[in-house]
Amino acid sequence: MKEIFQDATRAIQEGLNSIFNRPDIVLLNIIAFFVLVFFVRKFLWVKITDFLEQRQLALTESLAKADAERARAKELQEKSVSDYEAMKEETRLLKEKLTLEAYKQQEELITNAKNEAKRRFEQAKKDIEYEIAQANEDIKQSIKEVAFAAAEKIVKREIDESLHQDIIDEIIAERTK
Repeated sequence: MKEIFQDATRAIQEGLNSIFNRPDIVLLNIIAFFVLVFFVRKFLWVKITDFLEQRQLALTESLAKADAERARAKELQEKSVSDYEAMKEETRLLKEKLTLEAYKQQEELITNAKNEAKRRFEQAKKDIEYEIAQANEDIKQSIKEVAFAAAEKIVKREIDESLHQDIIDEIIAERTK
Protein backbone atom coordinates (compact mmCIF):
# COMPACT_ATOMS: atom_id res chain seq x y z
CA MET A 1 0.00 0.00 0.00
CA LYS A 2 2.82 2.29 0.88
CA GLU A 3 4.46 1.57 -2.46
CA ILE A 4 1.32 2.53 -4.39
CA PHE A 5 1.08 5.80 -2.49
CA GLN A 6 4.74 6.58 -3.22
CA ASP A 7 4.29 5.78 -6.94
CA ALA A 8 1.24 8.09 -7.18
CA THR A 9 3.12 10.89 -5.41
CA ARG A 10 6.09 10.50 -7.73
CA ALA A 11 3.85 10.62 -10.87
CA ILE A 12 2.18 13.83 -9.70
CA GLN A 13 5.53 15.50 -9.00
CA GLU A 14 6.88 14.50 -12.40
CA GLY A 15 3.77 15.93 -14.10
CA LEU A 16 4.13 19.23 -12.25
CA ASN A 17 7.82 19.37 -12.94
CA SER A 18 7.27 18.67 -16.64
CA ILE A 19 5.29 21.94 -16.97
CA PHE A 20 8.25 23.92 -15.78
CA ASN A 21 10.83 21.78 -17.59
CA ARG A 22 9.06 21.80 -21.00
CA PRO A 23 7.30 25.11 -21.78
CA ASP A 24 6.58 24.01 -25.36
CA ILE A 25 4.08 21.40 -24.11
CA VAL A 26 2.38 24.04 -21.99
CA LEU A 27 2.17 26.40 -24.98
CA LEU A 28 0.81 23.61 -27.19
CA ASN A 29 -1.84 22.78 -24.58
CA ILE A 30 -2.90 26.44 -24.35
CA ILE A 31 -3.18 26.71 -28.15
CA ALA A 32 -5.14 23.42 -28.31
CA PHE A 33 -7.45 24.73 -25.59
CA PHE A 34 -8.21 27.96 -27.47
CA VAL A 35 -8.73 26.06 -30.74
CA LEU A 36 -11.13 23.75 -28.95
CA VAL A 37 -12.98 26.73 -27.41
CA PHE A 38 -13.17 28.45 -30.82
CA PHE A 39 -14.38 25.26 -32.55
CA VAL A 40 -16.98 24.59 -29.86
CA ARG A 41 -18.06 28.25 -29.88
CA LYS A 42 -18.28 28.49 -33.67
CA PHE A 43 -19.89 25.13 -34.56
CA LEU A 44 -21.39 23.51 -31.46
CA TRP A 45 -22.32 26.29 -29.00
CA VAL A 46 -25.59 27.22 -30.72
CA LYS A 47 -26.68 23.60 -30.96
CA ILE A 48 -25.72 22.92 -27.36
CA THR A 49 -27.52 26.03 -26.06
CA ASP A 50 -30.59 25.27 -28.24
CA PHE A 51 -30.62 21.71 -26.94
CA LEU A 52 -30.26 22.91 -23.35
CA GLU A 53 -33.02 25.52 -23.84
CA GLN A 54 -35.33 22.91 -25.41
CA ARG A 55 -34.52 20.54 -22.58
CA GLN A 56 -35.24 23.30 -20.05
CA LEU A 57 -38.50 24.14 -21.85
CA ALA A 58 -39.53 20.47 -21.94
CA LEU A 59 -38.74 20.13 -18.22
CA THR A 60 -40.72 23.30 -17.46
CA GLU A 61 -43.68 22.02 -19.48
CA SER A 62 -43.49 18.63 -17.79
CA LEU A 63 -43.42 20.29 -14.38
CA ALA A 64 -46.37 22.50 -15.34
CA LYS A 65 -48.31 19.45 -16.57
CA ALA A 66 -47.42 17.57 -13.41
CA ASP A 67 -48.62 20.51 -11.29
CA ALA A 68 -51.84 20.71 -13.32
CA GLU A 69 -52.39 16.95 -12.96
CA ARG A 70 -51.65 17.15 -9.25
CA ALA A 71 -54.17 20.00 -8.89
CA ARG A 72 -56.74 18.04 -10.93
CA ALA A 73 -56.12 14.92 -8.84
CA LYS A 74 -56.54 16.95 -5.65
CA GLU A 75 -59.74 18.48 -7.03
CA LEU A 76 -61.06 15.02 -7.96
CA GLN A 77 -60.11 13.70 -4.54
CA GLU A 78 -61.93 16.57 -2.82
CA LYS A 79 -64.95 16.00 -5.07
CA SER A 80 -64.87 12.27 -4.29
CA VAL A 81 -64.69 12.98 -0.57
CA SER A 82 -67.58 15.46 -0.77
CA ASP A 83 -69.61 13.00 -2.90
CA TYR A 84 -68.87 10.24 -0.38
CA GLU A 85 -69.97 12.48 2.51
CA ALA A 86 -73.12 13.46 0.60
CA MET A 87 -73.95 9.79 -0.10
CA LYS A 88 -73.22 8.93 3.52
CA GLU A 89 -75.63 11.66 4.69
CA GLU A 90 -78.24 10.61 2.13
CA THR A 91 -77.93 7.00 3.31
CA ARG A 92 -78.32 8.09 6.93
CA LEU A 93 -81.43 10.14 6.08
CA LEU A 94 -82.89 7.27 4.05
CA LYS A 95 -82.22 4.87 6.93
CA GLU A 96 -83.95 7.24 9.37
CA LYS A 97 -86.90 7.64 7.00
CA LEU A 98 -87.26 3.88 6.54
CA THR A 99 -86.97 3.32 10.28
CA LEU A 100 -89.72 5.88 10.93
CA GLU A 101 -91.90 4.29 8.27
CA ALA A 102 -91.30 0.87 9.80
CA TYR A 103 -92.29 2.16 13.25
CA LYS A 104 -95.35 3.83 11.73
CA GLN A 105 -96.35 0.58 10.00
CA GLN A 106 -95.72 -1.32 13.22
CA GLU A 107 -97.95 1.05 15.16
CA GLU A 108 -100.58 0.83 12.44
CA LEU A 109 -100.46 -2.98 12.52
CA ILE A 110 -100.74 -2.98 16.32
CA THR A 111 -103.67 -0.55 16.17
CA ASN A 112 -105.38 -2.66 13.50
CA ALA A 113 -104.79 -5.83 15.50
CA LYS A 114 -106.20 -4.21 18.65
CA ASN A 115 -109.23 -2.96 16.73
CA GLU A 116 -109.75 -6.40 15.17
CA ALA A 117 -109.42 -8.06 18.59
CA LYS A 118 -111.88 -5.58 20.07
CA ARG A 119 -114.31 -6.17 17.19
CA ARG A 120 -114.00 -9.94 17.58
CA PHE A 121 -114.46 -9.63 21.35
CA GLU A 122 -117.60 -7.54 20.84
CA GLN A 123 -118.85 -10.04 18.25
CA ALA A 124 -118.16 -12.94 20.62
CA LYS A 125 -119.92 -11.04 23.42
CA LYS A 126 -122.94 -10.50 21.15
CA ASP A 127 -122.85 -14.16 20.11
CA ILE A 128 -122.75 -15.25 23.76
CA GLU A 129 -125.63 -12.91 24.65
CA TYR A 130 -127.58 -14.28 21.68
CA GLU A 131 -126.83 -17.86 22.75
CA ILE A 132 -127.90 -17.04 26.31
CA ALA A 133 -131.12 -15.44 25.06
CA GLN A 134 -131.68 -18.44 22.78
CA ALA A 135 -131.04 -20.82 25.68
CA ASN A 136 -133.45 -18.82 27.86
CA GLU A 137 -136.04 -19.04 25.11
CA ASP A 138 -135.43 -22.78 24.85
CA ILE A 139 -135.75 -23.13 28.62
CA LYS A 140 -138.96 -21.11 28.61
CA GLN A 141 -140.24 -23.22 25.75
CA SER A 142 -139.29 -26.39 27.65
CA ILE A 143 -140.96 -25.06 30.79
CA LYS A 144 -144.10 -24.29 28.80
CA GLU A 145 -144.04 -27.77 27.29
CA VAL A 146 -143.55 -29.30 30.73
CA ALA A 147 -146.35 -27.16 32.14
CA PHE A 148 -148.68 -28.10 29.29
CA ALA A 149 -147.77 -31.76 29.60
CA ALA A 150 -148.31 -31.59 33.34
CA ALA A 151 -151.58 -29.77 32.93
CA GLU A 152 -152.66 -32.36 30.41
CA LYS A 153 -151.93 -35.23 32.77
CA ILE A 154 -153.51 -33.38 35.69
CA VAL A 155 -156.63 -32.79 33.75
CA LYS A 156 -156.75 -36.43 32.74
CA ARG A 157 -156.43 -37.75 36.24
CA GLU A 158 -158.15 -35.23 38.45
CA ILE A 159 -156.38 -36.39 41.50
CA ASP A 160 -155.52 -34.62 44.70
CA GLU A 161 -152.74 -32.04 45.04
CA SER A 162 -150.03 -34.34 46.44
CA LEU A 163 -150.49 -36.58 43.43
CA HIS A 164 -150.23 -33.51 41.21
CA GLN A 165 -146.86 -32.65 42.80
CA ASP A 166 -145.56 -36.19 42.19
CA ILE A 167 -146.60 -36.02 38.55
CA ILE A 168 -144.88 -32.62 38.04
CA ASP A 169 -141.69 -33.92 39.67
CA GLU A 170 -141.81 -37.01 37.47
CA ILE A 171 -142.23 -34.94 34.29
CA ILE A 172 -139.38 -32.57 35.23
CA ALA A 173 -137.16 -35.56 35.98
CA GLU A 174 -137.98 -37.04 32.56
CA ARG A 175 -137.19 -33.78 30.74
CA THR A 176 -133.91 -33.08 32.50
CA LYS A 177 -132.42 -36.48 31.68
